[in-house]
Amino acid sequence: MSNQPSGAGRRARMVLVVALALVVVVALVFVGWFRAALRPVAAKAPVERFVVKTGDTVATVARRLKAMRLIRSATAFELYGRLRGGGPILAGTYALSADESAPQIYRQMTAGETVPNVVNVTIPPGYDIVDIAARLAQDGVCSEAAFLKAVQADDYHQAFLKQLAGRRDVRYRLEGYLFPDTYQFYRNENPVDVVNEMLNDFAARVLTPANEAAMQADKLTLNEAITEASLVENEAQVAFERPIIASVIDNRLKLHMRLQIDATVDYAIGRHLAVVTDADILDARNPYNTYLYGGLPPGPICSPSLASIEAVLHPAHTKYLYYVAKENGTGEHYFAETYSQQLHNEMLSEENLKKRSEQSNRK
Repeated sequence: MSNQPSGAGRRARMVLVVALALVVVVALVFVGWFRAALRPVAAKAPVERFVVKTGDTVATVARRLKAMRLIRSATAFELYGRLRGGGPILAGTYALSADESAPQIYRQMTAGETVPNVVNVTIPPGYDIVDIAARLAQDGVCSEAAFLKAVQADDYHQAFLKQLAGRRDVRYRLEGYLFPDTYQFYRNENPVDVVNEMLNDFAARVLTPANEAAMQADKLTLNEAITEASLVENEAQVAFERPIIASVIDNRLKLHMRLQIDATVDYAIGRHLAVVTDADILDARNPYNTYLYGGLPPGPICSPSLASIEAVLHPAHTKYLYYVAKENGTGEHYFAETYSQQLHNEMLSEENLKKRSEQSNRK
């Protein structure tokens, strides 16, 4: 009997050798790609501020670093974090540059090497640009005048801004598109940089594939969606009513009924009113006043929350045309399909207000 390996045995060994060779080649290619992907993006680059928020994952941070062109590959950055182990990425504001390698950036973030002289600024939903300017000045970020000048500048290149071209009678071009959030800014920061960060936040938080698909399905322009959302933001006091109020607005628009929303009179006049009177309505003769002008206002009247935007994109299905505050301390509204029902609800609202006043007087 021959001791020579059979043909089948030789073929098996050949397959094994080839497989091992392929594994080695793939491993070498991967190592080469991985090392290249961790290298700096540029030989020399300016320092940029990068904010890591509480709860951000490595994957989230990696995607944003790649979008800002601070790293070559989000996948490689995330993989480096997994292989390296160690502590988590820490929240804070970092001074990063594209001339740093991905490992250098990762080490900064896990060591918490944040920049000093940073202030946390919270912009609540419902703030308009004048309110935002006052908050930034209060927190020492920039002056009101400098910020108001910056929001009217043409120094911004976010892609979605092209969708806002051609609007008429808009007071502030960027009203509604400075996303309400908690930010970390430098004291005495360039207001153009502040505006840029807020616009980028809007793009990241609002213009998701799902929301853009919903706008297309509803045949809403970006301006229409955000303008309506700004009305919902002003009108809704409790979360579950947002889609209902959005449905009322939609139903009235379909019937060419004037929206008659008090907050638009505030904005038209240019100041916040405790109570909107008939005299205020007649005094505010500009297209933002939905008592005197049909349809939506020319643009948003505030920065709406994501919840209000999503309520506009996914409104309730109702036949309601009217609502009035219950005035019972809950922040809720009575809704009506007919004007006679609305008159009844207004009577209930007045009774609730009277009861609350009497109860307050007894204390």
